[in-house]
Amino acid sequence: MKTLPSRILPALTLLAMPLPAWAGTPPADPGSIVTIQIENDALSIPSTDELYTAGQRLGYVTPTGDLPQFLSQFGQQIFGAGTQRLEFDLQQQIYTPVNTQAYDPNPHDLPYSAQLALHVSLIQDTDTTRSIAQVSVGVVGPDALGQSVQNGFHEIIGDTPNRGWRYQLHNEPTLDFLGGRIWRENLASFDDGNFGLQLLPQITAQAGNTEIYAQAGVILRFGQGLGSDFGPALIQPGITGTDAYTPTRPFVWYIFGGLDGRVVAHDIFIQGNTFQSSRHVPLTPLQGDAEIGGAIILDGFRLTATEVFETPQFHNSAPAFQYGSVAISARF
Repeated sequence: MKTLPSRILPALTLLAMPLPAWAGTPPADPGSIVTIQIENDALSIPSTDELYTAGQRLGYVTPTGDLPQFLSQFGQQIFGAGTQRLEFDLQQQIYTPVNTQAYDPNPHDLPYSAQLALHVSLIQDTDTTRSIAQVSVGVVGPDALGQSVQNGFHEIIGDTPNRGWRYQLHNEPTLDFLGGRIWRENLASFDDGNFGLQLLPQITAQAGNTEIYAQAGVILRFGQGLGSDFGPALIQPGITGTDAYTPTRPFVWYIFGGLDGRVVAHDIFIQGNTFQSSRHVPLTPLQGDAEIGGAIILDGFRLTATEVFETPQFHNSAPAFQYGSVAISARF
């Protein structure tokens, strides 16, 4: 496994800086939140079946204050003041080469791989910031069930199976640590404050044997009730506002567009297994995404739809790639 490069350390240091004492604290939220999210290249136009081809996630967010004392103290020490809650995510990601009908895939294309992982996140909010500390444990390889899920779904819809899964990455446990912070900045209001224009800058850094990267991005959004959340949820490394939201009005809506860039030092899905030989391709260390979409919150339900456009992530890859993401959340 590669060591954490010095260029990522400044991002980790910034994430650990406590917020100033004057940062306001939002009121407690007794609601729990359940989220189902699907990401798939089939949700894009044109529809494809390649590269990051599928992601699925089931998430649960606790009420504020519902977390162990040692985690609460940890958050206060590294982030300062703020309301706290936990998020648990069980997620799977599936990657395939461009030609999925070859029994022996092109060795210069993205290898077949999948990851099944549990993410546990501490979310700490002030009125204008959201800080995130996350640990993830999982597995890459056949035990992640990528072949079973993908080809099983293809069988249900009458599509041909992907034929090169015998060349997927080997089984390997994964352990990753992530930290992030989002700032919520109001730029303008219209119609006596009924409509708002808001900027959501964000920084993120991760270290582990799945991915090592530092990332910065920003979302610009327009709508009503923008204080209800910190932006739409995406499966990482996409810039995400997480699943936590507290509606500030009966009907919340916004449209958004965003950009992010990241420096990547290691990516197991591209560079192959850490401790044994496997299919792999050369990593492109400088990457970026663009996203557009919209969100609504009504009667406690939140629906977000996002289209993501990615720059190449490995040598010999297509000039660009895109996929769609849909998340449905419910409060109770």
